[in-house]
Amino acid sequence: MSSSAGTRLRLGEALIERGFLNQNRLEVALAEQKRHHKPLGQILVALGFVRPDQIAAIVSEELGIPLVRGRDLQADPDLLNGLDPAIVREIGAFPIALEDGTLKVAMVDPADPQRVASVRSYFPYPLDLVMITEEDLALLLQKFFSNTESQVAAILSRGGDPWVGEFPVEKITRAILWDGVNLGATDIHIEPEENVTRVRYRVDGLLQTGENLPREHTEAILSRIKILSHMDIAERRRPQDGHLRLEIDGRQVDMRVSYMPTVNGENVVLRIMDRSAGNVQLSRLGLSVKAQSMMRCVTERSHGLFLVTGPTGSGKTTTLYGMLGEVDAIHRNVATVEDPVEFSIPLIRQSQVDPSIGYTFSEGLRTLLRQDPDVILVGEIRDHETADMAIKASMTGHLVFSTLHTNDAIGSVPRLADLGIPAYLVEDSLIGVLAQRLVRRVCRNCAEPYEPTPYERDLLGEEGGNPQRGRGCEQCGHSGLRGRTVIAELFFPTDDLSELLREGADARVLRQAARAAGFRTMEEDGLEKVRQGVTTFEEIRRVNRSHRLGADEREDL
Repeated sequence: MSSSAGTRLRLGEALIERGFLNQNRLEVALAEQKRHHKPLGQILVALGFVRPDQIAAIVSEELGIPLVRGRDLQADPDLLNGLDPAIVREIGAFPIALEDGTLKVAMVDPADPQRVASVRSYFPYPLDLVMITEEDLALLLQKFFSNTESQVAAILSRGGDPWVGEFPVEKITRAILWDGVNLGATDIHIEPEENVTRVRYRVDGLLQTGENLPREHTEAILSRIKILSHMDIAERRRPQDGHLRLEIDGRQVDMRVSYMPTVNGENVVLRIMDRSAGNVQLSRLGLSVKAQSMMRCVTERSHGLFLVTGPTGSGKTTTLYGMLGEVDAIHRNVATVEDPVEFSIPLIRQSQVDPSIGYTFSEGLRTLLRQDPDVILVGEIRDHETADMAIKASMTGHLVFSTLHTNDAIGSVPRLADLGIPAYLVEDSLIGVLAQRLVRRVCRNCAEPYEPTPYERDLLGEEGGNPQRGRGCEQCGHSGLRGRTVIAELFFPTDDLSELLREGADARVLRQAARAAGFRTMEEDGLEKVRQGVTTFEEIRRVNRSHRLGADEREDL
């Protein structure tokens, strides 16, 4: 956002007045601004001190221009016909409707006279301006300009018969990556089989099939990806890891690349890195207001151990990043030991383990404790040595965050015992445990109420709520579900539970005592989100089902 020095100070002061920022953080941001010569709002967001919508609310109030949410806007298709999305991105303005000769336009920075002049040059009408955030502008671009057609399919159809003649390796390779980003995938799988090579994309946690590729051209495609990832294209017998960066629709996209030899050739998986995850905020994860408040209380502690548990891909690291964002990193030394470091976090020292040279989590933590840390994030507790060091660090004046692989929050207590941690040390150090899963959200574009079955009504209880389902549309790929949110359970030992922890009580006894003290399970949190119309019963069952067969599943055996 363009502004003078006086406006910059007013923005900082306004953020402080509303409790979004403190004076120390403002001074750090102003110092960073002198070095990098970027707008103050951009600096504050990059440092993770404030959210874009908090700045936008203040600016819109100062300008007297209403702030609107992208999801609430419906654009006139006639206005968008022939409009180049690159122009929308360049000027940061999205035309909404033309009424009585006046064009309503949503702008990211209506205070910038150059951008307003650009809007007037592209749209020669009297303007009625409203304000949106950059995130909402991207949402509108995706909603109204996103091409759902597979780029791979388009290239194959244009090229006639791709199985003969010159195969467009470079175009196909880029199209595979483009399709993954356009679908919002977290991973791209390229899987050679005997007669064909399959491409699959993991979208909202589930794999969906892309276009099959001719088997005889697979090696050329995989070699192209190796070149982009700076790998050895001659090595095909050993696993390789790499990293690539490319520009798609004007934005930089990073991917972590993994090759593994199989009987049919090399299997490759590309993890699409979301740069925004490093600046994630607790309020955006889908946790309840009460859970957010309790977790912020954890970040204010001077010492102790806080764990986040769940299976791989359940968002544990993202949640911990959100908690680090609440820590006062200006007056506290915050450092991490991770495997790998996927996202850069401002003001925090991050270190990546490398087992090939003996730099493990335990070794990294041992070294980190000599670096005068106040807050430590250990990527994962995997063994007795790491668990022991994390526990002892939490008891010697350090606040320690880490992850653990357990199915629920209370199960972390016996898991620590399995790793050889005495019960009394767990009681002395454990602040709490968050267990979580990611569930798909009902698509907001096609959501509609429905009548639950008698079984579902019984689960929802008397309050019933407003359960919804998506009927299916282009935006959600006709699945009725789009995007993900968290369902979670929080376990904070009370004084009564502390005695049970010290005695080494098993998980069943701890769970009964916790329930009596008001502990709410992940399933109950999920049902609350069903009542709110956020997700569905099927999603809750899919992610929260026990590894053991239930009685209803064993009836017919």
